[in-house]
Amino acid sequence: MLDSVTHSTFLPNASFCDPLMSWTDLFSNEEYYPAFEHQTDAVSSCLKTSGIKSQDCHSHSRTSLQSSHLWEFVRDLLLSPEENCGILEWEDREQGIFRVVKSEALAKMWGQRKRNDRMTYEKLSRALRYYYKTGILERVDRRLVYKFGKNAHGWQEDKL
Repeated sequence: MLDSVTHSTFLPNASFCDPLMSWTDLFSNEEYYPAFEHQTDAVSSCLKTSGIKSQDCHSHSRTSLQSSHLWEFVRDLLLSPEENCGILEWEDREQGIFRVVKSEALAKMWGQRKRNDRMTYEKLSRALRYYYKTGILERVDRRLVYKFGKNAHGWQEDKL
């Protein structure tokens, strides 16, 4: 079908598209870009009890849980226990050591935030491990346990 499209037939048919239109504006039609409806019960109930609407998870404002970086999102979840619904827990608050309790729920929340309904904990944990190189996170030799590194900020009680 695309082979039969010529320059003269394409331009008049493409004129409805504003060249400055963003991809999300272009595909905001439900037919092309359906809303993410299949939340897990744990995540959707957590979002309801914390007062966060599903569409608010996608806003770009700088409020809690709205960070663009994964480590900041994790930090903000740890700092707001009413919003984290037991997904993350501090193991040693003073040292910055925390544990992921509900790994798949964390992956679903992060996936909703980034509009990626195929997010898994395997992918998320790989991204967390990349923070070892930058000093934002440090290795802890226990499963599902991480530690904030020297380059992470905003998690210490005395520096909040």
